[in-house]
Amino acid sequence: MQFGKIHKAVLVSLALGATVVFATSLWAKTEKKEEMAALVNGEPIVAAAVQGEIKGILARAQEQGRKPTDAEMASLRESVLEKMIKLELLSQESKKAGVSVNSTDVDNELKGYKKGFADDKAFAKALSESGITEAELRKQIGKNLTIQKFIDAKFKGKVQITEQDAKDFYNSNQDKFAQPEMAHARHILITAKEAEPKADKDRKRAKLVEIKKQLKGGADFAELAKQYSDCPSKERGGDLGFFPRGQMVKPFDQAAFKMMPGDISDIVETEFGYHLIKLEEKKPAKTVSFDEAKAKITAYLTQEKITANIEAFVAEAKGKATIKILSPQAKK
Repeated sequence: MQFGKIHKAVLVSLALGATVVFATSLWAKTEKKEEMAALVNGEPIVAAAVQGEIKGILARAQEQGRKPTDAEMASLRESVLEKMIKLELLSQESKKAGVSVNSTDVDNELKGYKKGFADDKAFAKALSESGITEAELRKQIGKNLTIQKFIDAKFKGKVQITEQDAKDFYNSNQDKFAQPEMAHARHILITAKEAEPKADKDRKRAKLVEIKKQLKGGADFAELAKQYSDCPSKERGGDLGFFPRGQMVKPFDQAAFKMMPGDISDIVETEFGYHLIKLEEKKPAKTVSFDEAKAKITAYLTQEKITANIEAFVAEAKGKATIKILSPQAKK
């Protein structure tokens, strides 16, 4: 099923998700002398926070080989500031409702943040480079958790999706339930570049020939992948999981989908080098049935309604709020 992921946190559905929440917790300190991007009922949104979030988004775009146009940049600045205004409004509403979280909740969330780093030293370095202390991060985490707790109490559990609602969605979106043919494979990769001398490439190919001899002799494919493969998948015994036809580079794709479960390929050459492929399993193309999809559809439609209710709530709060856009950087 290919419709959008069901987000656990409604803030994600508001486009104020984990990326934004973490980035905004690494803001420069909100001191009076700093330039403000906006004031929301007198509470500041720091211009550096807006620029920091934009910088993060641009970095991710660059990784994907994309460079926003001037018009896209203007829209990006506007949308980032708008998201931060929504977040501040939700924070203020949670305070009005008397919602709070305890230190244990913050501790547990902080542990989750730290899991994204190799060790405590790497985490401390990230904080230092971001210009904040762990105490300041804890404060922002507390704010985010309070907002989520407020959302859970006010909106979750108050939306009902009937079976007919789910069926109507299923019948109207059949394309989203088309599951393509899938293959589950492992591989052993010996990297080789096209520009390498022929002798080097021949030596690498010969290495795979020897590995295949070991496999014919009964050696375990996963263990040999861990020992010899140059692909990061070696940590999983070369396991690539399930993938649809057309996702892998053409020679690899063609070889994998011609195989039967349990087969080990001849040496396959791609732009990455030389591969041995073991096909673990195949799944034919099919349409996911309503019964199989029902739970996910219901969760999806529930989240959609919750999100719409939050958006309406924030829009109403914004209509009553005093919001001043102050920083030229937020407008450009």
